[in-house]
Amino acid sequence: MNRRGFLRAVGATGLLLWMQGPAGAMARRPKTTAELVRQALKERCEVQFNYHGFPRRVEPHALGHATADRTALLGWQVSGGSASEPPPGWRTFVLAEIGELQLTRQTFTPRADYHPETTKLKPIEAEVAAEPRAQ
Repeated sequence: MNRRGFLRAVGATGLLLWMQGPAGAMARRPKTTAELVRQALKERCEVQFNYHGFPRRVEPHALGHATADRTALLGWQVSGGSASEPPPGWRTFVLAEIGELQLTRQTFTPRADYHPETTKLKPIEAEVAAEPRAQ
């Protein structure tokens, strides 16, 4: 490639990056676990992940802090394994210990027995989207 071809290629690449802007650059960055949980809460979709050696399928209900430095997910575990007790049931999962989190296409209705005021998460950063109200 001669100098002119090289300069054209550099210019075209720069133009493409400029046209994409910051949003285009951000789109290629993988989402963090917290970002995926927030998306699942908003869309009311189940998530699946590995936690302490067990695959889990969970209906996420809240994202908050279990302790000052540990962000956690509160959810209803629908299926999968557990070292403590078998599902279904309420569980708190520390985000740093969640592996391979994926959103599923399965949506859910928030559980009637979810009471944010009684959760161990303090403060709660995000919660499951409420049911749309009938008009």
